[in-house]
Amino acid sequence: MRMAMTLMKTPAVFLLAAVAAGAPVAHAETASVAVEAVVVEPASPAPSTLCKLKVRLKNSATQTVSLFALSVTIDGEDVSTYKAHSYAINVEAGTTGEIDLNNFWSPSGVKSFDIRVALTEAQWVQVKKDGTATTTTPTGPVPGLPASATLSVKMSPAK
Repeated sequence: MRMAMTLMKTPAVFLLAAVAAGAPVAHAETASVAVEAVVVEPASPAPSTLCKLKVRLKNSATQTVSLFALSVTIDGEDVSTYKAHSYAINVEAGTTGEIDLNNFWSPSGVKSFDIRVALTEAQWVQVKKDGTATTTTPTGPVPGLPASATLSVKMSPAK
């Protein structure tokens, strides 16, 4: 037991020594762009119902973000279509944006299922408006991704 306590203290000693010596220390970055919600309509679909899927993204940064890459799993199955898409909507600093995703069919039997949407990539952008024209220029990747949210969908028994 004494040896276990010594091993647990050792990394902290090295970390303190590294900080005192001015060595760079890695910090886990939290994303300033997050998946705020996964939305399914209807909220409680009947079996074999066409459902709308949306994702709500929250930008808590001080600059506009766009060019979103997403991954989606429905009932544990990866939906590969999303690997080939990028969504070019601008979400301004301090706001929330919503992206309409592909519709899907609910399972044929009554059961609960999960939908997970992960924001895998996004770009900070500079937006310039000149009359009716808008130009969006990427300025760099958003750090701290991926970020995700999962929605548990409860199905209704009748159509």
